[in-house]
Amino acid sequence: MATSAPLTRPPRSTWGLVGRIVAGLVATGAAVICAWLTFALLGSLLGPTSRDPHGYTLVFGSLLLVPTSIVGALALPFAPPPGSRGRRIAGCVAILWTVGALVLAGVALSG
Repeated sequence: MATSAPLTRPPRSTWGLVGRIVAGLVATGAAVICAWLTFALLGSLLGPTSRDPHGYTLVFGSLLLVPTSIVGALALPFAPPPGSRGRRIAGCVAILWTVGALVLAGVALSG
């Protein structure tokens, strides 16, 4: 009776794992900053005028939200392992993240 060889995984690249960890940390950091900027923008838009009397939160929050979300969206698809369903889902989430940031910035700057 012939025995088959045990299934082995292909060797993992150390640099690939390090790259995925760095991409995950960059995406997480950008997500935290985007969440903070989003709450600041929504508080300025929907809160009382005394919260942001000169509108600096609207201007600078919008200007920082867009590049921060783009950096996070560019890093997010590289965090899951290659060839997995997670990479495709992360790509879709990255697109939604960027579009949401652009819409919020547009609403905040439209006055």
